[in-house]
Amino acid sequence: MRMIELYSSLSGDYQRAFQVFLDHTDQKATARAWLERLVAGLPSRRVFVDAGAGNGKVTAWFTDAFEHTIAIEPNPHLRADLAQHCPSVEVLPDTILEASPSQPGDLVLCSHVLYYIDGEAWMAHVERMASWLAANGVLVVAIQNQDTDCMRMLDHFYGWRFDLRALVTRLHAEHGQQLAVTLETVPAHVTTQDFERAYVVAEFMMNLPPSAYPVPRRDLEAYVQQTFRCDDGYRFSCHQDFLQIRRRLAGAHGLIS
Repeated sequence: MRMIELYSSLSGDYQRAFQVFLDHTDQKATARAWLERLVAGLPSRRVFVDAGAGNGKVTAWFTDAFEHTIAIEPNPHLRADLAQHCPSVEVLPDTILEASPSQPGDLVLCSHVLYYIDGEAWMAHVERMASWLAANGVLVVAIQNQDTDCMRMLDHFYGWRFDLRALVTRLHAEHGQQLAVTLETVPAHVTTQDFERAYVVAEFMMNLPPSAYPVPRRDLEAYVQQTFRCDDGYRFSCHQDFLQIRRRLAGAHGLIS
């Protein structure tokens, strides 16, 4: 029986599937528009910290908007692409928990990184990134919304969803006096006229959970046909959640003042 493909995030198969996703979704465009509005409203744009910068394509969106950019990326293969896309940025070859940016950030961005971090460690990572904030800065953590068609698919096959709501509740409970925490959902969709590309994107999404395992390809094909089919092809949601964290006490240094 043929199973779905499981691949490393550094493999050519992953990159090809990711490109099919990018070619058939408005997720990147809607994320960029949302972030550009946020950046335009910042009271200061001295330092941008991209936590988990990957290949630097998202980092490059905002390097010209800030006086200084710090990119954190522990993967040496991705750092090579990062240096090519963003030759002027300061690169820290560390994990988020190990990193110590040289300057506080007016924007600290962690975009679609939490998929690769165990959920039990999300709080520690967010606390670490919040400790890098300038007095009037904002930490933005982006991840796919738990109620999208893609997340329902992962739940169907794996019993798995990425959900920020428990983290938000814990942040309010433990740091509500020091940090203002909000969560905003921005709609996005995958749209394609043919089944083959819809299947590639679905298989790409099936690789997100750290505990992903191969399931029969025919089962995923049937799910895509039954669930994502529409009048003019295939359409399924991949809305994004943007968690925003700001200091309540202006001028305070460190996560807890």
